[in-house]
Amino acid sequence: HAMATRVLSRRLLMLYPTPTPSILLLLLLLLPSSSILQSEAFSFCPKVGRGDLSPFLGSLQRSCRRHASPAPRLRVSCQLDGGLGKEFEDYKKTSKQMDEIFEKATKDLQSRAKEEIDNFNQQVDQVMSRREEEWELLGAKAAESLVSKVDDLAENFLKGTGRGSKDDDDDDEFADLHKYLGPQEVAVIGPPGVVRDEIMARLKQKESLTISSCEKLLETRGMTIENSDTLVFVGNEEPLDRSLVERLIARATATKKIRRVVLLSSLGTLRSDTFPFSMQNAFSGVLDKKRDVELGIQEKSKAVGFSYSIVRVGKINADQNLKGIVLKPGDDLVEDINPNVAAEAVLQSMLFQPSALNATMSIIGEKSANFPTQAEWDDEFLRLDGPELFREPLGSVSASACIDWVKASWAPRWEKSGSGLTTPVKIVETADGVQLVFRPPKSSFVSFKEEKEAEKAREKGDLDEKNSKFRPVTDKEGGVEVVVEDKPYPRVRALRCNMGEDTVIKETSEKIILSSLRKDVSAWIASRK
Repeated sequence: HAMATRVLSRRLLMLYPTPTPSILLLLLLLLPSSSILQSEAFSFCPKVGRGDLSPFLGSLQRSCRRHASPAPRLRVSCQLDGGLGKEFEDYKKTSKQMDEIFEKATKDLQSRAKEEIDNFNQQVDQVMSRREEEWELLGAKAAESLVSKVDDLAENFLKGTGRGSKDDDDDDEFADLHKYLGPQEVAVIGPPGVVRDEIMARLKQKESLTISSCEKLLETRGMTIENSDTLVFVGNEEPLDRSLVERLIARATATKKIRRVVLLSSLGTLRSDTFPFSMQNAFSGVLDKKRDVELGIQEKSKAVGFSYSIVRVGKINADQNLKGIVLKPGDDLVEDINPNVAAEAVLQSMLFQPSALNATMSIIGEKSANFPTQAEWDDEFLRLDGPELFREPLGSVSASACIDWVKASWAPRWEKSGSGLTTPVKIVETADGVQLVFRPPKSSFVSFKEEKEAEKAREKGDLDEKNSKFRPVTDKEGGVEVVVEDKPYPRVRALRCNMGEDTVIKETSEKIILSSLRKDVSAWIASRK
């Protein structure tokens, strides 16, 4: 109240710069009876002294005591207090209005800023979309140009090797062969021997190839092995050193030019514990060393990205009657081989056979008066596609009749209950046969005890995730495809199908299917004669 009264008194003094005694008396009535405030009032009116007002003050005080009423100062103060409250309410109202205006302006500004940001983001997205479309067009043009150059290089290379297309009828053959670009610079590494000499002689006949060679792994320092796109390791006689082989591959991969590694190895690397290979491996562990080199190349292939071919051959025998060939996937044969046939097998794997990419094979000789033709090599390497599990000639029986029999009589029974298969199959018909695609159950009951045991084995690292029953079922669960062909002669073949990188081979079901196919085909052929 004192502060409000002081403010009001000061405003009166502003209106009356030279106050009269009556104005000063009004100020004294408004101010509390405090000597400090009253002194302040006199300080604003230096021309008026206390003596000038004493008659008025005395008369006022006597009148107040006679009527026993509150001092007029209080009534004036109350009246002024009501005016000050109204002013304060007006101030609050004005302040509230200003706050509302400010809040609305803030919201409007934020809304406009958001709209501007959204518009800017849309413009950025449109620009980026246009840039992506332009890059896609440029990439497509560059890809077309690169494919054209690769096709030209491949065709020139095939012409240089004597396998180029001579007319339009060879387009299909060229399409199969240009699945990969053949080698241009080849490095042959391995100890001297008759097979290595035969490989070098055959490579030198290919004018389009640049060839370098060395007899020992440690003697490659002078070679331009970094420029080689294909490495050929000859290790069928003396075992190579895995660490040195990997070091040479690392040198070749430093320039990112390497595309292929071919290893000539020996039969028995996967059967070193079975006779007769166990006798060969007993004292020096030669087969274990060769197997270690095979594993090193396969691991490097996955890590770096080049393709590999592992050619396992039997004991080298110069018998000129061993000019024929027998090829099977993996490590599955025993007999000897002619050095010319072994050398030609390496060149076939490297130059002409796409099925040899990332494959292992066993090759032995066979009694024959003539070396194999290219068609015979192609037919033997066809066994790697799948790979092949069974092959049976039909003789004089037509292939079309056999296809009808396979589709109508032989295949449907495998989908019925009681087929004897441990893994159910789904029959898929093809143009020249059928596919028995494995379809294992997608869910199986697992007891609490089995789950706990699997968890413990997984923590120890002893659980085989690939072959475990806990492995999730995928679309690539394997299968057996039965193919009936009329060329090069009427025959029935069975090969694996629907295979993926982590597919588990259903060995028991495969054996049941193959055993039945072998017996049923023989019986059906006999019934047709």
